[in-house]
This record gives sequence, C-alpha cells and structure tokens, in this order.
Amino acid sequence: MKDKNKNFHYPENPTQIKFPIYARQLSGRSLFPAFTHFISAKKTRLAEKLEKRYGKGIELTSSGSAALVLALKLSGAEPGKEVIFSSFSCPNVIDAVLQSGASPVFANLDDDLSLSFEDVKNKVTERTCAVILTHVYGRKENMNLIEWAKAKRIRVIDDAAQAMFTKQAGTFAGGLGDFGILSFGMSKPLGSIGGGALIARKDVLDKISRLPMEQRKQVDADYDAYKRQQRMQALMSSKALSFLFRKAGVRTSLKTSKLEVLPKKPATVPLLRMHPVRQAIIEYQLSKMERLVKDSSRNLETARYIFAEAEELYGIKMIQPQAGESLNYLTIVFPHEGERYDCSVYLAAKGIQTCWNYLPLHLIPLYQPYSQLEDENSLWKRVLSLPFKPPLGTEQVKYIAETVLTYAKQKNKK
Repeated sequence: MKDKNKNFHYPENPTQIKFPIYARQLSGRSLFPAFTHFISAKKTRLAEKLEKRYGKGIELTSSGSAALVLALKLSGAEPGKEVIFSSFSCPNVIDAVLQSGASPVFANLDDDLSLSFEDVKNKVTERTCAVILTHVYGRKENMNLIEWAKAKRIRVIDDAAQAMFTKQAGTFAGGLGDFGILSFGMSKPLGSIGGGALIARKDVLDKISRLPMEQRKQVDADYDAYKRQQRMQALMSSKALSFLFRKAGVRTSLKTSKLEVLPKKPATVPLLRMHPVRQAIIEYQLSKMERLVKDSSRNLETARYIFAEAEELYGIKMIQPQAGESLNYLTIVFPHEGERYDCSVYLAAKGIQTCWNYLPLHLIPLYQPYSQLEDENSLWKRVLSLPFKPPLGTEQVKYIAETVLTYAKQKNKK
C-alpha cells in the first residue's frame, strides 16, 4: 500500500475527525460535460425509470428534504399532530417535521437498527399522524411495524435516503410505506449533485399543486462543486502531488466534523421541483449504479473476513449486510465507549479518514426540548464508519480493516 493509504485524507488535527469523501465513485472520471446534460435534459426519463422501479408515482424535487416535507403534508402533519421517528438520525428529518408544524416524537432502535416496534407502540397517541423509517446505515425495517401502522391509519414514510439499494418484501427501500423518500446528495447511496424524489400512488401525487421549478443557476453551482471535489481527488491520487500537499499541510477534507457543525436553528427548505438538467445528471449516474453496488458489496465482503477476527479476539463488530441489504457505510462497533475516539485518532495517523455518524438528535441543544427519553442506547458512542466505496479497491479496504485490527492488538497489549 505505502502512500496509497494517504488517499483517505487524515485531518491535520487528529481531534477533528473529518468526513470521508467518495468522489469519482461512479465512473472514475468527471461526469460528461455540462452542455451534454443540457441536451439530455430535453429527453430525460428519470421519473419514468423510478416509477418502473417502484411501481408508484414519482415527484422529482430539488432536495430529499423537500420530498420529505411534501410527504409529511400529505400525511396530515400539522400543528397539533405528532410524528414518530428515531433520534439517531440526520437533523434534516426533524427539521422537516418542524417545518410541517407537527411535533417530533423520538423512538428507540432495536438491536438490528430498525425502528423499535414496541417503543413506537408505547409512543403512539391519538395525535400521531405518521411514522418515519430511516433505515439507519442502510438496514432493513420491521415489516410488522409497517403493517401495524397502516392498520391503525398511521401514515408510514419510508425514508430511503441511506438505503436506496436495500431490498425487502420484494421492493427497494422507499417503496415500503405510504410515501417514500429518495435523496441524491454526495454522501447518499447514489452520490450525485443533490435533488430528491417523493414516491407515492399517482392519485395521491395528483393532489399536489404544481411546484415551482428550481433555478438553473443552483444546479450549475451544485455541479461545479461536484467537479471541484473530483478535481481535488484526482490531484491527490498522484503520489508526487499528494506528498507535496501533505508536506505543505494541505488536506482535502472538504467538510468539518459533524460535531463542529451542530445546527443552530431548524432549516427550512423551499418546495421546488427538480430542474431537467439535474434530472439528466442523476439519470446518467443511475445507469452506472449496478456496477457501484457490485463493487461496494465486494469491498464489504473483503472487510468481513478481517473483522471476523477482530470480533472474535477483541469484540469489535462490523455491522454486516444481511440478505437484500446494500449498506451505505462500512461501520464497526466497539465494545467500550472511548475506543471509537482512540481508534479514529490511530487511523488518522495512518492516513485513514473516518466518520462519526450522527449525534442523537435529543442530545443536540436545539432539539433537546423535544426529548422524552434518556440516553438509553450508547450505540452512537461506539460506532465508527470507514471508507469503503469505489474508487477504493479491495486492497485499500483490506489495508483499512487490517489497520483497525493492528490498533486492537496494540491496545490489548497495554
């Protein structure tokens, strides 16, 4: 491996563990030029392809958050109503609930990371209008909970922002509930330039007034940001330039730690439909996804064998994909709190960037007033996500997993 491990962009200060970046994960090169997208936009079939995939209607939106706000409105979310979802989630979820006017209600996760059926039943009141499933790390959700909620006329919103290629009950995530949500941000299963989709029966979508179109200049700005990220990745793939950048103290971690950017106020998203140029870009990338999913699964399988030893000897477990699951993260769980931080610093020194997924919403000061529970599950304190998606290959993923194993061996010698 030698210098190849530096592609994982360790932070200058190991106490600030940065986001991993997965540029060029679809084609190994920059997307075809923008003018080609403009031409393709006149004949985009993205909505049609997604309708065929899910067997339902599709409303393409400027963001996944916009699709979620629409789903909540169609579910009857408004002042005086309540919406149940996991606290171990992205702030965008609670912000959408607050934008609808409904009150958020946090529920726990089961050991398999699905929303707890028992806890949801304990939290339901006559004011509950919807339950949001978030497929933490791309895991499956509890079908018994889904059927129970439907029987009680509680709307099920299947948020597949982290699970677009996970499949259960004969359908892809996003198609399990009354409404489904897709998101095409850079960190999502289909990492693109942003945008979202609302999945629902066509007669339900017909109730939505035609949304205004997002501005083309926003699409151009998102596309330019995507290209800049890819150019930086291409530069860092050069051993010579990578060495010079490291000596100069330059890092390509383009975002700060999630713990450094806690929201100060709820975000409000505009309800806009997706521009045809954005549709064309996402449609092009969707055509490449079969290969990405296959390569990602191969990388996870490479890590699985190494972490089997780490679990047996040191109790460090890898969240394993089950049948039908396509995980959006390679995530490991440490037996004790504090090990996550120690290991992330150790990996940073070895050039491996890591990600701490989600500070539970009920612990973020902005959202604490909505909390009705104590910190009953310490899982969030023990999980660490590692790079694994293409363009990383099996040798790089093997190096990452073996470095975690080396950390555990050294720690247990003390």
